[in-house]
Amino acid sequence: MLAIHISHDTLKYAQLVNFKGTPFIESLGKVSLKEGLHIPDMSNTEVVMALADKIATIRNSAEFPDNTTHVVVDSDWFPAGVHQVDGVLSGGDLDKYLKWYMREMLEGAISKYSLVHQELNRSEDNVVEYLSMAIPDELDDWLKKIFAPSELELKNVITEIQAIGNVLSASKLMDSDGGIQMILENRDGIIHCHLYQNQEFIGLFQGSLNWDFKITLDHIRGNHKLIGQIKDALEKAVKGKADPDNVVTNIFYYTSSGDSTLLNNLKRYENSCQPLNLVDHFNFRDPEFDNVDEYAVVLGALNAEIQERFNEN
Repeated sequence: MLAIHISHDTLKYAQLVNFKGTPFIESLGKVSLKEGLHIPDMSNTEVVMALADKIATIRNSAEFPDNTTHVVVDSDWFPAGVHQVDGVLSGGDLDKYLKWYMREMLEGAISKYSLVHQELNRSEDNVVEYLSMAIPDELDDWLKKIFAPSELELKNVITEIQAIGNVLSASKLMDSDGGIQMILENRDGIIHCHLYQNQEFIGLFQGSLNWDFKITLDHIRGNHKLIGQIKDALEKAVKGKADPDNVVTNIFYYTSSGDSTLLNNLKRYENSCQPLNLVDHFNFRDPEFDNVDEYAVVLGALNAEIQERFNEN
């Protein structure tokens, strides 16, 4: 079993093997991409062929080859929004409103996407919060083209949103008391943040951490208002630290422990954030692997497979 994470600049992968009934991560690795990917592009045959070649390299490097593969795709390829809907809407009226919301967000390009809507929660005053996401129509054919030469069987295709949620679940860190969970990562001064509440995805952002401890947001998905509040709170929490480049290192997990406002607790940044330490939650052939958390998304994809295959044990 392979899991491959397709991002803008790398293909990261991990292999799952069954050793005497115990799931082991056999290998971790990554392959760099020369040109940044932004959306699935069927028309660019050169990129498709290059990706197919690199995936074949990953397939051939597996020590115990298994054609079954999980694929994770970067979440920012999927336009998404978290928004409130009047609870009285139902049936066709609700469908019309949700489609209108996505049409406005996509600025008329709705014909290029398939739409998915998920109810997140319903308040006492009958206001419903929805996650709406757009999936590029070309995604399936694009994936088939870049994986076909390797003869890999695509068992599951998920977004980075789902994979990070799987990591929280596997680590038993998913807060069921209404608090907000944050996964923070600093990659060369670029802050990546995923947000979850009530065990559901509510937003993500990527931003540049500047020398003055300000964060310049590069892209946002989900609840824009909450993301703005968290950006401001994070800037205040890290202001004055000796080295802004090392304020957030590796991957950190933060929970507000039921406090949906989050912001006051975030002031205690150093005490309230903790490393995920995924090496404690998965079985690795090499437990000294020093950058396991870098592969959090890939491991999140494998966690569902582990639960499915080894649940009885």
